[in-house]
Amino acid sequence: MLNRFLPHCYTADDELRELGRATNISLGPEFKVLVWNILKAKRTNWIRDFKELVIDKDLVLLQEAVLNAPSDYLFQNDERMQWVMARSFRHRTTYVEHGVKTGCAVVACDRHFYLSPHTEPFSQTQKLLLSTQYRIGESTDLLLVINMHAMNFVGVKKYSDQLDQLSCALDDHTGPVILAGDFNTWNPSRFVYFLRVAERANLREACMQRQTRLAHMNQHLDHVFYRGLSLKSIESLKHYRSSDHAPIVASFLVTEDV
Repeated sequence: MLNRFLPHCYTADDELRELGRATNISLGPEFKVLVWNILKAKRTNWIRDFKELVIDKDLVLLQEAVLNAPSDYLFQNDERMQWVMARSFRHRTTYVEHGVKTGCAVVACDRHFYLSPHTEPFSQTQKLLLSTQYRIGESTDLLLVINMHAMNFVGVKKYSDQLDQLSCALDDHTGPVILAGDFNTWNPSRFVYFLRVAERANLREACMQRQTRLAHMNQHLDHVFYRGLSLKSIESLKHYRSSDHAPIVASFLVTEDV
């Protein structure tokens, strides 16, 4: 009986979805980034807030993104950004797809996804890493963008196994990197593991001022790490209420050695 309530999960035969179209040749010399867990775009005023937030952004990383949903037109009809979506599961009755989605004003040169090696308890769903690469500045190096939604209701060992996938995604890339998303770092042990992976890849965290009272076990779950770029500004927009996560906006400069 339980199986009929469980979602339809990804298989190796599924492909990444591409929506919209990009218009720019490369990112830079300055580009703006939005990182946001959008809570399946189900809260009142989400569409309004999304339109307002995305209008001047060059790179957007969404978690708990959806497809086959009322918000589809925002992505399918986008003539400024290309969107790449990796699906973790499809609902058995509504057919709504859930996953992570990365949008950029530049066409992705490469794209790949990693399904977590373990599933969340009860729901039996996997979490995701989505990696995309983009031309940046006038360099032959590519910017690697990793959009991550980390395991949540599992022990540290299963959580760290997904971080091993993250290490693999980072290992072969020598150029600039942006790693961002919902890392579910709701206890110190998880964040320590994450910092170890970041340190091995020479990534630094883009630190920002945050609100002091939080819904997620009084911990910050959403983070931005980077290398090979200059961070100009970063801010957590706590006044937006159309998700249980505050959107993060950042601005980066392409450094001369990229």
